[in-house]
Amino acid sequence: MSHRLYVVVAVLLLTVSASVRSQEPTPQPASDETAARQNKAFELLDSVAGQFGALRSPENRARIGSNVAELLWSHDQTRARGIFVAVEEDINAGLNYSDTDEQSHRHTILVFGQLRGNIIERIAKHDPELALEFLRATRLPEDEQRPYEMEDEKSLELRLAGMIATRNPQLALKLGLQSLAKGFSEDLLPVLAQLQRTDKAAALNFFRTIVDKLKDANLTDDYLAMGLTTSLAQEFAPPRADEQSYRELIGVLWKTAVTNGCTGSSDDVPPICYQIALLYPRIEKYYGPRAASLKRWTPNGQNPEEAASISRWGEVREALEKGTVDEIMALAPNYPEFQISIYSTAYNKARESGDLARARKIAGDFPDEAQRPYLIAQLDKTQALKTVTPELLADLQQRLNSLRSNAERVQLLLYAAVQIAGGDRKASLGLLNQADQLLGSSRPGKAQVEAQISLAMVYCSLKSDRGFAIMEALMPKLNELVAAAASLDGFDNDYLRDGEWTMTGAGGVGSILTQLAQSAGYFANLDLERSITLAAQFERPELRLMAKSKIAQALLSTPPNQPPVSQVIH
Repeated sequence: MSHRLYVVVAVLLLTVSASVRSQEPTPQPASDETAARQNKAFELLDSVAGQFGALRSPENRARIGSNVAELLWSHDQTRARGIFVAVEEDINAGLNYSDTDEQSHRHTILVFGQLRGNIIERIAKHDPELALEFLRATRLPEDEQRPYEMEDEKSLELRLAGMIATRNPQLALKLGLQSLAKGFSEDLLPVLAQLQRTDKAAALNFFRTIVDKLKDANLTDDYLAMGLTTSLAQEFAPPRADEQSYRELIGVLWKTAVTNGCTGSSDDVPPICYQIALLYPRIEKYYGPRAASLKRWTPNGQNPEEAASISRWGEVREALEKGTVDEIMALAPNYPEFQISIYSTAYNKARESGDLARARKIAGDFPDEAQRPYLIAQLDKTQALKTVTPELLADLQQRLNSLRSNAERVQLLLYAAVQIAGGDRKASLGLLNQADQLLGSSRPGKAQVEAQISLAMVYCSLKSDRGFAIMEALMPKLNELVAAAASLDGFDNDYLRDGEWTMTGAGGVGSILTQLAQSAGYFANLDLERSITLAAQFERPELRLMAKSKIAQALLSTPPNQPPVSQVIH
């Protein structure tokens, strides 16, 4: 979207409100309807499960097979386990693939390594022990691993340990201790944090073992040990850790500070002194006046507590960006210095998702009492803006006329249609019809196809058959694009492996197919049989199977609300 259009959308957002949509909870399907959807999903999965083994590409067999196995787990666990075991062979086939071209060989290893990690995470949701077996059964021999691959393997083990800690703390502890025996890593921290939530005795054991190993480390030369020590000291102060073990941890830092002259009178000290100085308040608690000289190494005269706070910000930033409302709010007790950011992010996510009740609860508890009336007023305004007025639509038409290109007008129309859909379906359909007419005269290309898919998706979300009409007309074009891209395989992108289309989303055509896969729920929710018919129109069998598995996935999920703006604007 151009900068000019962003400005227009921002103005419209202020006028219309960011979430003019139905704020009522999504009605749950009746139990018989839910059962019918599930039965159809399992029929589709049975069909895909009986066909994907005939594909030539181990990558596609592993990718589609793992999708099917995860979706089948609750319905037929025995069959799902059998598919995951078969997928092991396909992953090993990819990891042991040999090619005289070193670059191609390493790329294949990278693709299958990423796919392997994804499958392990899928399995771990259901059976941590099976995930561990899969990890060990598909591991490259250490003498064939490059140093960075060995680190990636260690990180993968620890990610798995963190995931399974909620279900099997003792297994997570075992994995953590095994990884620790191979070396230090800050990836140990999420495992420790999860153990603290599920098994405090296991967490205490793990913390003490880490500290004991750090006592024998040379923090000056081992940056991984130094990073782990400082992170532990910042994040796991009592009561998250027991007093004695934490005191010993601070002792490791103090010993390193003394060894490097950080506590002396010299004005020339190594960089590690500045790193240790960030933890001065923690060190002072145990070493009192002896630690006073550390204060002067705080960077730029910054208050040590402020410096430590900046360091801790990195711990919460990713969760704020990617976490759910519940995950974000769970941060609040452990990061009091970031209360405003945590509550603000959670409030905005709840409001934008249409969960006004949750947003209102967060607003009522907002740390800054002066902001509470403003936030609640925002929610009241959003709730009130359910009726689309003629004045609002007239203002939108004026803004459309001010834009220079059809592409910008189409994107604004899609954006506005999604925003007002819950308040006035008829007006929303009118905007989509405008966008449809503009697209008919737009320049052919990737942007037009993406906009057509977005338009079809929004039509379907409004229960309009026009969405299927658009896609039925577009399918021959998609097959032509896939065939053309396959002919250019290896020139602009690697679209094929073993003669079959890869599902990595690479290149322009790959991104279009990914967009279509993400929209499957909107089509399946409107007309299942028509969706299946559309999927069957893909000429390549691997694309047909993937499309059917995505439809099954949509059927087993909660029917979607209105599409988020990120799905309709590219």
